[in-house]
Amino acid sequence: MFLLLLLALLPGSALWQGSADEIGVVGYVLGPDGMPVSSGTVVIQSTNVPATTPIEPTGRFRFVPARSGPLRVTVSVAGLAPYTFRLTVPASRAIRLPVIRLDPATYFRVRFVTPEGETITTPQLRRRSFDANGALIDDIPGGDGVSQQIDGTGATIIGPLPRGITALALDMPFYAQTRLPNVVVNGADALIDGGTVAVQPGAVLQIDLVDETGAAVPDLPISLEDTRPLSPLPITQLRTNQQGRATFEPLAAGRYLVRAAALGKCNGRDLFIARTVAVPAEGTHETRFVVSGTATFRISSPALGALKGIPVSAMPDMPRPPLPGPLRGPVGPSLLLRILTITPCRGATDRDGRVRLASFPPGPTDLAVQFGNSTYVRRLEVPVGGHEIAISIPDGFLPVRVSNAANTQPVPRALVTWTVEGGGRVEATTSANGDVLLEGVGIRPGVLTISAPGFRSVEEPLPEPPGILHEVALVPLPVTTLKARIVAASGEPLPDAVVELSAMNKIAAPQVAVTDAKGVVAFNDVPAGTLHVMAGADVFVARTIPIAEDRRADVTLALSRGYRIVANVELPAGTGPLRVRVLNNAGETLENALDSASDRRIKSPGRLTLGPLTAGRYVIELSGAQERRTPIEIVDRDVAVTIR
Repeated sequence: MFLLLLLALLPGSALWQGSADEIGVVGYVLGPDGMPVSSGTVVIQSTNVPATTPIEPTGRFRFVPARSGPLRVTVSVAGLAPYTFRLTVPASRAIRLPVIRLDPATYFRVRFVTPEGETITTPQLRRRSFDANGALIDDIPGGDGVSQQIDGTGATIIGPLPRGITALALDMPFYAQTRLPNVVVNGADALIDGGTVAVQPGAVLQIDLVDETGAAVPDLPISLEDTRPLSPLPITQLRTNQQGRATFEPLAAGRYLVRAAALGKCNGRDLFIARTVAVPAEGTHETRFVVSGTATFRISSPALGALKGIPVSAMPDMPRPPLPGPLRGPVGPSLLLRILTITPCRGATDRDGRVRLASFPPGPTDLAVQFGNSTYVRRLEVPVGGHEIAISIPDGFLPVRVSNAANTQPVPRALVTWTVEGGGRVEATTSANGDVLLEGVGIRPGVLTISAPGFRSVEEPLPEPPGILHEVALVPLPVTTLKARIVAASGEPLPDAVVELSAMNKIAAPQVAVTDAKGVVAFNDVPAGTLHVMAGADVFVARTIPIAEDRRADVTLALSRGYRIVANVELPAGTGPLRVRVLNNAGETLENALDSASDRRIKSPGRLTLGPLTAGRYVIELSGAQERRTPIEIVDRDVAVTIR
């Protein structure tokens, strides 16, 4: 089914029998020794549906995307470091990738022991890997993916690990779920040693859910999750038993986030509570949460008294859950999915400025009062029993104008917030002319915070809100896009040129795209630091240039005309596979100059192609059971030769 949704995968060898314009993404994979790999797996992901295609014995692979657009591709070969890149498939759906060169693998070693010091020889681990942007890297199915082995000392060896961040945790019966420090993999080390980890039996967390009268609430959804980011541990989802209790075990010492559904609906809306619980290293820890109640607020201001007919919304404090995660439970949507779709409970004040929200659980709550131009937000603690909370919103206005410091133009959709310590905050979004009016700001000292996409945020402490228009200029962030123009030496644009953008930071995934009819390609989400831009095109020699972080204006690469060498190899039978290299007149190898259509290995008799190369003198070197060095001179056209 996923083939219909994502890809139609074709045999890798089919590409090399067709024309260069045949639909499909084609690649050529070399190992650290510069020779083609003989097997492996390529995982292609669009949205959430991955598909795979094999690497052929020639080191080549091919797949046909169902549509143009962004893909995430991971190339994995047993014993070598997985390679992930981002690919933008052109409208033609035909692209020949730059040569993919795999690096030596990186492994992680860790030894788990019991509290008595005995080695745990069959640890069960959970693992998730992420790239520099925090995106999940797909696992490779089969023998080409990450494996787990035990060495002679009883230590666990995990790998090969992809470039990025790998999060690990022990998760097995009779021991606490034990999270390890995140492992940063940048290729600098072949083996990263995690030392010895003593695993404890763990603690038990018992949570009782009760209503506002103290009665147990059975069969209510409740979940527990690791509070640390990028956790490999799953979110544990339970339902309370007939005594209203949920038991989580065994847990390692640390802080956990517990979420539970509130009892009943608040004005037709589902609500949830979230509490952080500190769990000790051992023993049983008991706690109780109240999941039902009533919230009553009375809203007023010093000048106007009771504020009637004012829209009010409230929602218990609820951190957004991590993703990916299970969106369906055993019966219907999971608690996680329900939390993702939560909306505040809404109401309006009566003539006394009072609003009552039924089925609203006690605890930390964000209350929002909507005025004509801005929203007043206050963090409150709703008490058990629903006692009325009086809220006096200060008088006063603060007009703000936000502009671009680079060109003085207004900045629309900027979030402007005035925060008073212990007194809530007022927030609004700027209009098209960059203006906003904050209401209920009072006269106390506060902090004015302004943020907008593409700009540095500003925090400005003020002794009191200014009585006049307050103007703030935002400084644009460094450019995170890069536009490259690929031209011939004559200056003519080169459409359909393949461009690769890579970073010095090895955990950042390279990006590959194709130029448009004007020879231009644009990359988004460009990482910080020095970049390398490589461009190549049919009959043009590939070229790579570095781009400093402070010189990210539009880049132009001029490519020189190149020519190919086509050789028929007619050596005696039985010579076996021969390695192919091209040397320049100075004896230097030109491995990095050859494209993915160039052969690195050949069997005799056979036919090989090499290029594109500029005019000059070269030597074709064949090595193996027999060796041949054949001089070649390129003048102004392709060269054909027979090697005997």
